[in-house]
Amino acid sequence: MKYKLGFIGAGKMVNHIVKGLLKDSEMQQNILVTGRNLNKLEKFSADKGVEVSTDYSRLSECDIIINGVSSDQVLDVFSEVKEHTRKDSVHISIAAGVTISEMETILPDRKIIRNMPNIAVSVQEGVMIMSANEHLLETDRQLTDDIFSRVGTVAWVEESLMKYTPALTGSSPTYGFLMIEAMADQAVSVGFPRQQAYKLAAQAIIGAGRLVLETEAHPGVLKDQITTSGGSTIQGVMELENQGFRNSIIQAMKAINNANGK
Repeated sequence: MKYKLGFIGAGKMVNHIVKGLLKDSEMQQNILVTGRNLNKLEKFSADKGVEVSTDYSRLSECDIIINGVSSDQVLDVFSEVKEHTRKDSVHISIAAGVTISEMETILPDRKIIRNMPNIAVSVQEGVMIMSANEHLLETDRQLTDDIFSRVGTVAWVEESLMKYTPALTGSSPTYGFLMIEAMADQAVSVGFPRQQAYKLAAQAIIGAGRLVLETEAHPGVLKDQITTSGGSTIQGVMELENQGFRNSIIQAMKAINNANGK
């Protein structure tokens, strides 16, 4: 099926999404990136090899339009480009905190998706949590799934849950980075080379996630398979509990939820 993706803005998250999509070579001809900053667009095109334009009327060619600007600019940009987009196009915002109802004030009777991606889309291991308004057709949903499943896992939820998605998936790679860094620091302290320590710690985290996904076993069951009676691993688990590891994660997620608001 032929389709065109139109991005508005060439910021960090658009960069991550396009990078992931381009790992599928057939996607290159399907992508258009628009914006007002010609220098930024030209650099983006040179880096990614995709078509760019400062002419928003080109968005009329696009079946799916992804607004990649910051939260405080989303509504103004949708208002600016509205006259250039087709009524049958799907309009997506990837900014946290902008609700579907707010977008509908600018785009009444349009197909709207609220999407929360994370940076792992750039390596096709991301998560995109989405919520849509009533105008989105099943065929639109299937096309959206087909496109974005190329860069990771797509999950559809009620919009009431969207305010909690940054803590669960949007910001959560940061928790993993901190854990990898801490594991590597300790490994370096006992003699491992720094880059080797990073690589081994990262692979350990990847492996844990893959086991949960592929076995569908409860994480506690998998933990129990490693923590033999009287062994060293259970001693490490007990120390994590003593240091409040679980509660630290929970409180960090609550803090992110409180900061996002809606």
